[in-house]
Amino acid sequence: MDTATAFERYAAWVSETSPLYATITAAVADDSRLLEIAAKAREDQPEPELLLAAVHSLLLDGADHPLAGLYRSCGGDYSGSDVDPVPAFRDFCLENEDQLRSLIATRRCQTNAIGRSAMLALAFEHVARTTEQRSLAQIEIGASAGLNLNWDRYQYDMSDAGRFGNPDSPVTISTTVRGDSRPPLAQELPNVAHRCGIDLNTLDVADEADARWLHALIPPAQHRRHERLETALDIARENQPPLREGDVLDELPHQLSEAPANAELVVFSTHVLYQLDDETIAALRELLSDHSSERRVRWLSIDPNEGLGTPTYRLVTFSDGEATETQLAQFESYGEWIQWKANTTEHA
Repeated sequence: MDTATAFERYAAWVSETSPLYATITAAVADDSRLLEIAAKAREDQPEPELLLAAVHSLLLDGADHPLAGLYRSCGGDYSGSDVDPVPAFRDFCLENEDQLRSLIATRRCQTNAIGRSAMLALAFEHVARTTEQRSLAQIEIGASAGLNLNWDRYQYDMSDAGRFGNPDSPVTISTTVRGDSRPPLAQELPNVAHRCGIDLNTLDVADEADARWLHALIPPAQHRRHERLETALDIARENQPPLREGDVLDELPHQLSEAPANAELVVFSTHVLYQLDDETIAALRELLSDHSSERRVRWLSIDPNEGLGTPTYRLVTFSDGEATETQLAQFESYGEWIQWKANTTEHA
């Protein structure tokens, strides 16, 4: 997919959730100069998200420009405005071109949206119930700053389906449950006996620039997500999960071997596999399959064949080299709603 098409697709995708970004990215798709700046992204990285985040990061860092007046996160407001944001955005990009090129070339799309922990908590409960094992050893692929590794330190409000999680947590993740099937809500969360994250570029929650980058990846008007992120960062500063920096195929074998034997082994990710090529995904699958000759491995991920849209979360169970796949649910990318599909009464 060329860069212009990527911006066109992104504009359509965010049209309902961020009118500001939809207007900007639709215009960028026809602007050769801005497309050239965005194209500095690594081959495996999404150019629209990186250009938007790079601009947002500079504004959050105090860059003085009229564009900030359209960003709620910077004290401005675009909602209800009939001001065209494109001229200001383009002027800002050209005025700060060198800094933007550097950020786009070196940073990654590492959103670390903790709203996805609502999907994770249900998936982990499904694993615990179907295996009758309440103790989990967890390894996250593409952990970013590790915020979703702290899933058991949050509480969850699933509207009429109920509440669960840590009742003392300052973070409440609210999610709507769609459809007739009820997800498996835990009376008591599974125990996390071991947790570790792997990422090519781990982010440090104590580092101001890294924390700002996580905020920059959130559209400026999504105030609730910014507030929730800040609270999750505070929790992570007190409870930083172990993170390992490096290629997943290099780091994962050691982490699999380090996981305690008396816990169910779970390897998981959220929006990560789309950044890996087919060869790497195949190698990852083979690695997990090979390890299952020693012990069963549960692999939770979004279907890697899915692009933008409504993702499907799935469970692949590897046992003695054999794989069984189960679709667990569809969900909104940032955890706004979940539609559960799996049967949680079956035992594996």
